[in-house]
Amino acid sequence: MMNYRNYHTLTINGIRLSGEEIIQYCQSSEEVFMQQIGIFVKEWLGESPLVEVRTSGSTGIPKLIWVEKVKMLESANMTARYFRFQEGDTALLALPVSYIAGKMMVIRAFYSGLHLVCIPPSGNPIAGIDETENIDFAPFTPMQLEAVTDAPQIRRILLGGAPLDPMLEQKLQSFTSEVYHGFGMTETLSHIALRKVNGVGKSESYRALEGVTFDTDENNCLIIDAPFLEEEIITRDVVELLSDTSFIWKGRIDYVINSGGIKIFPEELEKALSFLTRRFFFAGMPDERFGERVCLFIEGEAYSDERMIVLHDQLNRALDKYSRPRDIYFIPSFQETGSGKINRMANREIVLSNLRG
Repeated sequence: MMNYRNYHTLTINGIRLSGEEIIQYCQSSEEVFMQQIGIFVKEWLGESPLVEVRTSGSTGIPKLIWVEKVKMLESANMTARYFRFQEGDTALLALPVSYIAGKMMVIRAFYSGLHLVCIPPSGNPIAGIDETENIDFAPFTPMQLEAVTDAPQIRRILLGGAPLDPMLEQKLQSFTSEVYHGFGMTETLSHIALRKVNGVGKSESYRALEGVTFDTDENNCLIIDAPFLEEEIITRDVVELLSDTSFIWKGRIDYVINSGGIKIFPEELEKALSFLTRRFFFAGMPDERFGERVCLFIEGEAYSDERMIVLHDQLNRALDKYSRPRDIYFIPSFQETGSGKINRMANREIVLSNLRG
């Protein structure tokens, strides 16, 4: 079994540090994000075998859980083997360490001897990287690449934390970087499956990291079995299981719209709407006849009558008759979860409250 006490040396922004030196370096920075890295490293170097981690709150209230440091190292090992990290490879940290993705990037640097380049988390992290910089590996949220047209400084990009918007995925086809999308959650200590988004080997299906296997329950929700998990995790993610190591993601069971007995996955509808330039999502609204009806929610001010005519024409061409939205609602600014994802249920409730008067 790995001993977390053996991992205490880190190269940050070109400076090789060990133990307390890392904490002092981070805490001496005026940047809050660097100070937070120092707080996490202090926790990592402490005597407790556990680390406190906050869940993202994608489908509920964020909560704090405790994870074993040795399990984090085992997860880091799986990622290192998949991407074939070499000691001295350069990795970018542009994610907050308040969530698992940022924490795991620090642990991967500890484990693999990666040289960590730390920049403040932002909506356009590429702007904070010098054009002459060579980055071997960089994790981002999809939202961080929305304003980016290319990232030639980065060899491999790992996206996670949210589904890929169809327009973003289309844009990523022209990136010079290799782009991957990870599937995972706080409880699985970041990703446990990956799919290639662009270039050679791109795929619609997610493939398990080494040692991870999959199954499904009676609702076709994914069951994850990984070497570092104490027990299987039954997710709320509905999938098409291709084998015990690969699947196609369909959507969250929490969001499934049951309209007259037909189950509709909002996430699948959203893939078809690459023509929308604003943020949007589909959700079910109460319907006396069908139980639920498909509705489209768009961020921002309402469209003009002329633009609505064009939108309805686009929707009719993109979706079948069962999937077309019965109503379209505009919300000036979407509610988000603590980790920056669209909070579907909260936004839906805003519209419901307005309709109730």
